[in-house]
Amino acid sequence: MNIRLITLLITLITLPTLAQAAGKSAAVANKATVMQNSKNSTSIISNQQQYQLLTDVRAAEKLGGEQPQQTVARASGGKLVETKGSFVIFTAAPQTKASVNSSFGTTSYPTVMNLHTQGIGVLPGTLSVKLKNMSNATAVANDHGLGVVRVFAHLQAVFYRVKPGQDVVVAAASLSSDPRVASAEVEVIENVATSQ
Repeated sequence: MNIRLITLLITLITLPTLAQAAGKSAAVANKATVMQNSKNSTSIISNQQQYQLLTDVRAAEKLGGEQPQQTVARASGGKLVETKGSFVIFTAAPQTKASVNSSFGTTSYPTVMNLHTQGIGVLPGTLSVKLKNMSNATAVANDHGLGVVRVFAHLQAVFYRVKPGQDVVVAAASLSSDPRVASAEVEVIENVATSQ
């Protein structure tokens, strides 16, 4: 009798761990598929790291107490790849542009894979730009169809945001060829601090 009770208790204790392990192994399999599919896509450099654009992977932010699977269902119905802080990374229909899209009250973001760490990063649609002359900050934004997020005059830097549907990678390339711009990089959110 005691052996049966002990066996039952051990089974009940290990069930959540086994379910969690099964969920993790499915996410690992999804991430492996993502890595395989990303080989021929656009490459970008940000913060001295090289990234590969993931055309069939998107990210969306969780709402309130929403579970990751609920976010995926709300955003696309694809498969969960991983979570990154408040972002949920999931498979989606292939996209031709690296743009921030909004539909049915849900905003989805393009993603990239760090070629060194194999970590997935989110492109929130922000560009980090160093200008040769800060007096051009607004004119550069207007000429490239961007919004000004924040200006750091003492650093000769401006953060711009692309408009919905605008390709963030194309916008960075366009800014890089502007003679008023010293450098332009796409912002990548790869490592997210989480509160315990």
